[in-house]
Amino acid sequence: SKPPLYNDKHIQIFEDRIRFKSWVLPWGKKDVKLSHIRKISEKNMGLFTGRLRISGSNNFRDWFHFDAERPTKKKAIVLETDFKIYKRLWITPEKHSTAFSVLKKLI
Repeated sequence: SKPPLYNDKHIQIFEDRIRFKSWVLPWGKKDVKLSHIRKISEKNMGLFTGRLRISGSNNFRDWFHFDAERPTKKKAIVLETDFKIYKRLWITPEKHSTAFSVLKKLI
């Protein structure tokens, strides 16, 4: 299989999927196929919009993968999917702009 186009400690981006290395806890892995992603956008995170959320969800719409450093980050990439629950996946890659430009080319 081909090497990832983007790789950090939380996520890997391949031509056809995103692999979350730490989906719920530092050890839960999950692949999301890019065919499920309808749209990507950048969102600023405030204290009440994600920054303090280390992992999980407080509703059935938004999902935050595990990231202990999220409180120090200001921006997230939001993936709008066709999933029934957790329609919006908030990702906080270590290299935000690199990951965002890779995803923009793929989606």
